[in-house]
Amino acid sequence: MLYLSAPRVNPPLLQQLLRENPVVVTGQGAFCGAGASVDELWQAVLRGESPADWLPEELSPAGLKVAGCRAANPPLTRLTRKLDRSAQFAHAAALEAWSAARLDTHPVAAERVGIFVGTSRGAVGKLADTLAAGLTRRARPSDAAHCSLANISGMLSLAFPAHGPALTVSATCASGAAAIALAAQQILLGTVDVAIAGGAEAPLNPLVLAQLHAAGILGHAADPRRTCKPFDAARNGSVLGEGAGFLILESQASAQRRGVNILARLTGWALAAEGGERVGMDATGASLSRVLTEALTLAGVAPAELGYVNAHGTGTVLNDLAEANALSLALGDAAARVPCSSTKAVTGHCLGASAALEAVIAIQAIREGRLPGTANCDSMDPGVKLNLLRASVAAPVESAMSVSAGFWGNQAALVFQPA
Repeated sequence: MLYLSAPRVNPPLLQQLLRENPVVVTGQGAFCGAGASVDELWQAVLRGESPADWLPEELSPAGLKVAGCRAANPPLTRLTRKLDRSAQFAHAAALEAWSAARLDTHPVAAERVGIFVGTSRGAVGKLADTLAAGLTRRARPSDAAHCSLANISGMLSLAFPAHGPALTVSATCASGAAAIALAAQQILLGTVDVAIAGGAEAPLNPLVLAQLHAAGILGHAADPRRTCKPFDAARNGSVLGEGAGFLILESQASAQRRGVNILARLTGWALAAEGGERVGMDATGASLSRVLTEALTLAGVAPAELGYVNAHGTGTVLNDLAEANALSLALGDAAARVPCSSTKAVTGHCLGASAALEAVIAIQAIREGRLPGTANCDSMDPGVKLNLLRASVAAPVESAMSVSAGFWGNQAALVFQPA
């Protein structure tokens, strides 16, 4: 049963805190199947070309032919070479963000730097390998740490001078957004001045793929690049991806003290649990629409003022329509005008990393004045009443919202605006 209530936050109070101490983005990094950097990711989503291919037999569940968006092997360090692939992606993306924020040359006291990582499955590949090997060998002492859910945030706390809070949060496919929102809250509370915040995931292994296939999440097509068709009338499921996305969030005062460039402002966010189904979304979109409205209210952005929405848009039959209903409810008359697209056909659904990668895409849309299209949407579902972009277009963007939703009703929205 779905329960609706009044907003759970006091927007005027949070708005006051954000006016007094704005939260800004000073760096960003990305590593996924669509590219090994922010620029490569951005160019890929503008082209709208899916990198999905058939996964090799050793990664696919027995008897299944499965498509996936595999990332390149990330550069390894002494610290990361024995860790799960998700942690290796996290290090590569966080390093790009750290360097872009000039934290090597314009540092902040390590005690004032925090780490906030979102992941849905954690070190699932490492755990599966350890369990399989455990039948034939004794466990290694390092397995205890390497298989923990906190291995990613822990690794980052060793890789960078970051001695503030180091946390891993899991909110299924909204995990990256939850980490970013948590980081912003800690900045507003004064716990940290700088936060490494984002998500990482490496779900392309037989265990996760078999689970999602059984749940009816994975799509199918003759051409692997056409597997994911967000909002298309013929959509039948998603395609998994892997990778990581990270932002450097910072108080505006800290960024000004350091004399670094500000890429964007994080002006609104909202998190919620729908309280409905384990896997699906309320078909009316009522619960998600409340999350979107809360995020816009905190940001002080009216629906008609919103310049771009990066939709969750996974290509699943029921949830795409439910999300479209939520956007229609939240945006009202503006839903037919506000440009919207899903980029998951290009990145693949990277589970807990998706929200962070899509935050990067939303920020790039603001900075570059260009909006990505929705790859593989040839014939839009007539039930979707949105201004869905099919190809990239040039347009000024004064505000962009990223939408996320996942298992157990986890929902999130982030709003970014120009610096």
